[in-house]
Amino acid sequence: WFATYGMRIVAGRDIDKRDRTGAPRVAIVNEAFAAKFFPNGQATGGLVVFPEAANVTSHAPRTIVGVVSDAVYNSLREPDRPTIYELLAQNDWPYSLTALTFSVRAAEGSPMRLTRSMGKVVTDIDPNLVFNFRWLTDRVEASLVQERMLALLSVFFGILAVFLAGLGLYGVTSYSVTLRRPELAIRMALGAPAANVIRLVLMRVTALVGIGALLGAGVSLWASKFVASLLYGLEPRDPATLIGAVLVLATVAGVAGWIPAWRASRIDSAVVLRNE
Repeated sequence: WFATYGMRIVAGRDIDKRDRTGAPRVAIVNEAFAAKFFPNGQATGGLVVFPEAANVTSHAPRTIVGVVSDAVYNSLREPDRPTIYELLAQNDWPYSLTALTFSVRAAEGSPMRLTRSMGKVVTDIDPNLVFNFRWLTDRVEASLVQERMLALLSVFFGILAVFLAGLGLYGVTSYSVTLRRPELAIRMALGAPAANVIRLVLMRVTALVGIGALLGAGVSLWASKFVASLLYGLEPRDPATLIGAVLVLATVAGVAGWIPAWRASRIDSAVVLRNE
């Protein structure tokens, strides 16, 4: 079972043929269980006793023969909980089993090929049994619906924000160039090359983008603690994400600022000065 789900045996052994009905009752626990109830690190060989307060007095104690890596079951966001694994063959719980789950892993190819053969095996045992198949990937996908919806909304509003920022930067830069036309015309009349005019305009754009990037990064770091619970498998303060966002903003700003800067370098200084 542990090999099917890729869970590692970190101490002791796995269940084998010696563990059967009538044999000494054994159990395997996860790392969270071992850390909580055996802080000295010697969980293997320990005894698990169920107290009377749990109303399971008929459930015999189990000897721990192994420790496996932690795993999640109901939600990918849940913490690692202390878990104990027991053998179905040694089951003595005072409750009836209403359902069983068999886990099968395809050695190669699509697991869809196993449905017919597995269904035949179950039907041969008892044709009245009701069963269905559910892929583990489907369960994982279902548990990530919130993250996927948040990602789609974030991408949409992120693209919209970048578009509006680029549009606004283009408008501000164009207006600034319009106001500075006489100054730029004088510079060019005195011999300033077009490259200097472009650099002069882009320096203002760079200053605006730099201030915005610093403020945005600061707000992002501050707000990351509020969205950490909404993210799975992602670090809210991931440097690559912050650097990528800054690069995207810089690219958009470069395009938005280059057009007015190029137009400024094409000013006819004689015409502008005559009109002024």
